[in-house]
Amino acid sequence: MAIGAMRRRVDIQAYTGTADGGGGAALTWSNVASVWADIQPQGSREGMFGQDNQNREVSTFKVYIRFRRGVTAKQRLRHVYRRDGVEYTETFNIVGVMDPDGKERYLELLCEGGVPT
Repeated sequence: MAIGAMRRRVDIQAYTGTADGGGGAALTWSNVASVWADIQPQGSREGMFGQDNQNREVSTFKVYIRFRRGVTAKQRLRHVYRRDGVEYTETFNIVGVMDPDGKERYLELLCEGGVPT
């Protein structure tokens, strides 16, 4: 993996609860870290989601980042970018985390996009 290929900035986010003042908790996604990544589309398929079994396109990706401890499938990635003056946001659910060569140089994150988070 060439480090120069990691040219997209992504936020690693974790699901956290914050006290709402009424004894409960508001669950939100919060940034854990901001890292450089290489995002490679792998394919797409149709999936059923929600109580109404709605069809949605699910895209799969491999995302490469420098090795970092603590990245898990309970987290997600958020990629914000601009194109032609318009800001776009992509969200990727992490479904798998691997150290492909076992040398702690980078992580390969198997991700899904287009699914509810």
